[in-house]
Amino acid sequence: ARAGLAGRAAAWGGDMRVDRLPEGADIATLVRVLHDHDDDDAMAILRNVRACLQPGATLLIAEPLAAAAGAEPVGDAYFGFYLLAMGRGRPRRAAELAAMAERAGFIGARQIATPQPLLTGLIAARAG
Repeated sequence: ARAGLAGRAAAWGGDMRVDRLPEGADIATLVRVLHDHDDDDAMAILRNVRACLQPGATLLIAEPLAAAAGAEPVGDAYFGFYLLAMGRGRPRRAAELAAMAERAGFIGARQIATPQPLLTGLIAARAG
C-alpha cells in the first residue's frame, strides 16, 4: 500500500503445487521457481498454473538454464553446490522446460535468447 500498488496488485499465499491459483491473468511468471523443485513438483506447479489461465494467456519461465553454451563447467559446479545446499531441485535445459510446459497443457513453448542464460534463461509459451 505504501508503494501505491494496493489498487492494482494482490498477494496470495499458499502452496503452488496444490492450492488453487487466482484466475483471469493475461500472464503468469515463474521466476526461479521450477529450478528449486524436483520433476514431480515442477510438473504439479506447471499444471496448476495452466489450470488458472484462459487459453491464449502467456506463461513466462525465468530461471538459470543448464548446458548454457560456453558455461558448462561453471554451470555444473554452480548447480551442483546450489542444489546440494537446497536439498532438492534439478538444473534443466531450455528444451526440457519447454517439453514440461507442453506436457502441462501449454503450446508453442520456445526459448527467448538472453545475454546470460546460465543466470536467467527465458521460456515463453501460451495456454492451450
